[in-house]
Amino acid sequence: MGSSGLVSWKLEDHPNLRKGKTIALIVLDDWGENKTDDYNCIHVAQTPTMDSLKLGAPEKWRLIRAHGLGGIIRWVARSANAEADALAKAGSLYDCSLSIMAHGKAVGLPTEDDMGNSEVGHNALGAGRIFAQGAKLADLASGKIYEGEEFKYIIECFEKGTLHLIGLLSDGGLLLKGASERGAKRICVHILTDGRDVLDGSSVVFAQTLENDLAKSREGSVDSHLNDWDVVKRGWDAQVLGEAPHKFTNAVEAVKKLRENANDQYLPPFVIVDENEKAVGPILYGDAVITFNFRADRMVMLAKALEYQDFDKFDRVRVPKIRYAGMLQYDGELKLPNHHLVSPPEIDRTSGEYLATVVACKAADEAVKIIIDAIEQVGIYVVTSDHGNAEDMAPGVRFRNDVPDGGLANVAATVMNLHGIVAPSDYEPTLIEVANN
Repeated sequence: MGSSGLVSWKLEDHPNLRKGKTIALIVLDDWGENKTDDYNCIHVAQTPTMDSLKLGAPEKWRLIRAHGLGGIIRWVARSANAEADALAKAGSLYDCSLSIMAHGKAVGLPTEDDMGNSEVGHNALGAGRIFAQGAKLADLASGKIYEGEEFKYIIECFEKGTLHLIGLLSDGGLLLKGASERGAKRICVHILTDGRDVLDGSSVVFAQTLENDLAKSREGSVDSHLNDWDVVKRGWDAQVLGEAPHKFTNAVEAVKKLRENANDQYLPPFVIVDENEKAVGPILYGDAVITFNFRADRMVMLAKALEYQDFDKFDRVRVPKIRYAGMLQYDGELKLPNHHLVSPPEIDRTSGEYLATVVACKAADEAVKIIIDAIEQVGIYVVTSDHGNAEDMAPGVRFRNDVPDGGLANVAATVMNLHGIVAPSDYEPTLIEVANN
């Protein structure tokens, strides 16, 4: 803190690495490490550029932990500038690679069984520190989420209204159980099938689990993940109006039938109906709604439809007066939704699919080469990923050996060092060190 009492944001210069270098940070999406079999699209695809980065220094390739879709990612740093070349000849290693974790506790998720995804990967990369994310941030198991004022706001509808839960279908169920134990007399679950952050086809098993958990009538509505208002409208029609092109008596039957012509990500909307073909769970006046997704993209759009009086993206037909809360505040700038169950952590702003994935891996590899060819004559490039997926469809610096559980949060301090800056003390440790010689 300066003499004026103001906080100084100036970072300390690194004692051994000069500033002013050109650095390119290349972040690949869905690029992970796994065993080299036919289900590993990265292995199957022609990826000479990424292969060369790994094979260029095989003795320095360190696989910390493979975790399927969790996302073990590839990290490579190389410099072609004179300073790095001189140090390299003196014994330093600057053409190295290692694998770091993009899942589980390394990115703030509850357990090592929790898969990484774009949302948590981006946060860990940008923050440079590990903050609780996703289910760990909500901490449903402890029951604390039910003690706050926001959940009490929702509870006021339990006596006469229906509680509607909207979000990705999974094998969780803690929110459903917790709300039931706290007085929700009627609960309707509006499911969104995924097919991206979980295996395609898991919807059948999850739907069966949900059917077993639900003891009362419910309505299911499914949409895909396309980021457009037409998708949100189809969800609104099913969830609020009780209208959809497909009608079933239970979610398991619906998912099994619709999967005959589409995968989980692109299942069309459906509603659950009674013996009179009437939707059993449309959102009505006096009901409560909780969107329990941790991903923000689609939830922000739904929040606008539920909360904005001057909403004009599509005709909502009717807008029932309800009590609505999100699991999180999905957009801090727009303050959406107004009510949310969990406060964000304090972070300073600093099949055909298989073949398509193989093609995409090849295209990504070619794109990396274009960037590398442009940068390697003038600076340093670092190649990483925010999480895995495609690997399982079933300058005078060296990488440190004393960071056994390096993860995405370590990337920020590493890039700062390459820029000639010492990272703040509360950042996760850098992955590089200056060679003694």
